[in-house]
Amino acid sequence: MQKDIRVARRYAGALFRAALNANALHRVGEDLQRLRVILQEIDALRTFLYSPLIPRDRKKQRIEELFARDLQPITLRLLELIIEKRREPLLEAICEEFEQLREAHEGIMHATVYSAVPLTDDEQQQLLQRLENSTGKQVIATFEVDPSLIGGVRVRLGDYQIDGTIRGTLERLHDHVRLEITRRIRH
Repeated sequence: MQKDIRVARRYAGALFRAALNANALHRVGEDLQRLRVILQEIDALRTFLYSPLIPRDRKKQRIEELFARDLQPITLRLLELIIEKRREPLLEAICEEFEQLREAHEGIMHATVYSAVPLTDDEQQQLLQRLENSTGKQVIATFEVDPSLIGGVRVRLGDYQIDGTIRGTLERLHDHVRLEITRRIRH
């Protein structure tokens, strides 16, 4: 699985560079989003594309018939290439990796905000504004309620987590007291 992710990243990186050089980053991104939706909604197409029993030439021909008018040439070439290399099952992972590269390039970050109670629209906007000011990037957030937090908010932003919850504070206090007791017992 890890190898598949690395391979998907390589394809996505090459596609990203090609789309950037062709000034088609946004259009290729839209193509890939559309492809993901189509593959999720049309099982027959997904089965056809992912089947190792169907000859590559037949797959390429069908892809050309279905998508030549609607997709960017770069996107179409990606599909042909992954069919040639028998990497069809990686298509959705390639789409995800490309989207991450595009968002990083455009300065977009995703955040998940957990709170003990639902935040008002004003609170959500204030929090988003503070996150955008501190990161210098556009933040797209999803808000979730977790009553176990007792109060406050916890924000997961990329690889970072900001814990401003009562539960988090109590856990840190508990850890500190436990370490202090252990330290005193040893001395």
